[in-house]
Amino acid sequence: MTRATLRNGMRVIVRENRLSPSVAIRLCLQTGSVQDPPGRDGLALAVGLLLDEGTRRRTGKQIAERIDFLGAETDVLVNRHATVLVASALREHLEEILRLQSETVREPNFPAREIAKIRGQMMTGVLEEEHDTRAAALRLLSRRLYPRGHPYRRTGGGDRKSVRAIARNDIVRFHKDRYHPSGAILVIVGDVEEKRALRVAERVYGGWKRAGDPAPPSVPDAKGPAEPAADAAVIPDKAQCDLVFGWVGIRRNDPDFYRAAVQNQILGAFGMGGRLGNRIREEEGLAYSVHGSVHASIGAGPFLIRAGVHPDHVIRAVRIIREEVERIRRELAAPRELREVRDFLIDSIPLRLETNDGVAAFLLREEYYGLGPDYLDRYREEIRGVTREEVRRVARRLLRKDGWAVAAAGPPLPEPLERALSGRRRARSRA
Repeated sequence: MTRATLRNGMRVIVRENRLSPSVAIRLCLQTGSVQDPPGRDGLALAVGLLLDEGTRRRTGKQIAERIDFLGAETDVLVNRHATVLVASALREHLEEILRLQSETVREPNFPAREIAKIRGQMMTGVLEEEHDTRAAALRLLSRRLYPRGHPYRRTGGGDRKSVRAIARNDIVRFHKDRYHPSGAILVIVGDVEEKRALRVAERVYGGWKRAGDPAPPSVPDAKGPAEPAADAAVIPDKAQCDLVFGWVGIRRNDPDFYRAAVQNQILGAFGMGGRLGNRIREEEGLAYSVHGSVHASIGAGPFLIRAGVHPDHVIRAVRIIREEVERIRRELAAPRELREVRDFLIDSIPLRLETNDGVAAFLLREEYYGLGPDYLDRYREEIRGVTREEVRRVARRLLRKDGWAVAAAGPPLPEPLERALSGRRRARSRA
């Protein structure tokens, strides 16, 4: 594997893999929805979607036709902290695909017609999310977990008002201010000699001038609610409720990340949903699906437990979740349980590295979070080293007794959701 930093601050990582005559490319720019200005939620997404819709040299149609002619595939992913351009192509087309990618990133012209088209697509997405029980429940929960003004309270896709407000001058300014080589990461994996690929990257991106150093994404801490809170939204014409239960979690670089990953697997992810799946789905038959997840990023993302539940079973499901959370806080995990979860987390890594794109995604994550070139070995060591006592300790740290919230979206509930808060009456149920 070869690593280098260009004079403009772009980091380049190349890994040779001769098993397939193709290359996978990931270009990560340090810009995402946390930088959306007030009243313009969705702006980072709009800019990302418009990159390949026309440049100073080509129309969007011409770009698409050339990509098709080369037999390549491209995509743009925009999340809270980054915009990632993904591409795959045959090895002989590496330089041309990189040049097309560079052109779309550095020279988009944002045609008015394409802006209107993308705005329409985003508005359709907003309307669909308003009627999506999963998205609606998560919106309610985020407003409970994060205070006003916190970037994790907002949705990266915007809302009706913010999407309508996005104008061409907003898009042009955002691109000028946020799209720079400094801090960017380019990963190339596949059937290509590493030094040659590095030379190609230098030819294509070396002339991209840095225009200062844009501030890296910054996310303030959040404490979560002071006491348990509940919210419910009625979504017409739905048969199932989406239930989401959560806390403010941890940052990706928190020393407890690996212990949190193990604890999450035990509680709500291993097999068909860990302990929660065994009890809520298999034993009680209350849910169609149950799953826990740790959303650790630059900031402390949420620790979530999600379930698809019939409205008649929502209150019961919440109470079982609370019981299982208290059990993992109170009791040590069984030795066999811990061993199986650790083995699963370690053994699943090779599956993620079976393709060039999987390796590229892994290397990008490693570089983005500064995990170090020995991350894969350290990951295995960290997971193997997690003890039963550490699982209990991190559960007590993260799954706080009072700092949680629950939200449901779907058909009307037969009784108020706050009934699941054991008599607390300060929470509100919204419909």
